[in-house]
Amino acid sequence: MKSIVLSVLFSAVTFFQAGAQADTVKLERIQLIFPGKITMEEQGPTKRCQLRLADSTANFQVIQTDLSAMGLDETTAIAMQAEPEFWEQTRNGLVAQMGDSKLIKDEMLDYKGVKMMQMEMERPSKEGGVNRLTLRTLIVGTYMIQYGHTNRNDKADVAVRDAFLSSL
Repeated sequence: MKSIVLSVLFSAVTFFQAGAQADTVKLERIQLIFPGKITMEEQGPTKRCQLRLADSTANFQVIQTDLSAMGLDETTAIAMQAEPEFWEQTRNGLVAQMGDSKLIKDEMLDYKGVKMMQMEMERPSKEGGVNRLTLRTLIVGTYMIQYGHTNRNDKADVAVRDAFLSSL
C-alpha cells in the first residue's frame, strides 16, 4: 500500500515538474486526473474527454457510455462482467474499430477491487513511426468506461502515462 501511495505522489509531482496544469475530470461514478486541460464532448449516452499534449508526444482519453440507454440495468451489467465472452467481444470490437492497429497484449486486471481489461495496441503513425495505445475498459454500475494513453512515436513520458492510468 505504501508503494502505491508513494508511486501516485511521485507521479503527481512529475505532472507539475513538467509544467502542466492538471485537470481532474469527474464523471458519473469515476474521477481521473489528466496532466493538462482537457476538451469534453457529449453525444447521446457517451461522454468523451481528451487531451493531446502540446508537444504531440501523447494523447489521453476517457470515454464513458451509459449502458442503461441501451436497456441494461446495473444487475445485468455486473453479470456481464463475469462472462469471458463479454470481454472477448469487447476486445474484438475494439480491435476491429481501430482498423490498421495490431493487438500486442491484452490481460485482465484487478485494479483497486475492480475487474478491467487492459489492451496494448500499435498502429502506424502519420509521421512514419508507431503509436502505442494502452487502453483500459471496465464497467462501473451501468457505465462502460474506456480510458487510455497513446504514446506517439515512442516519445511520451512513461511516468506521466502511469500517473494518468493509476489516477482512476
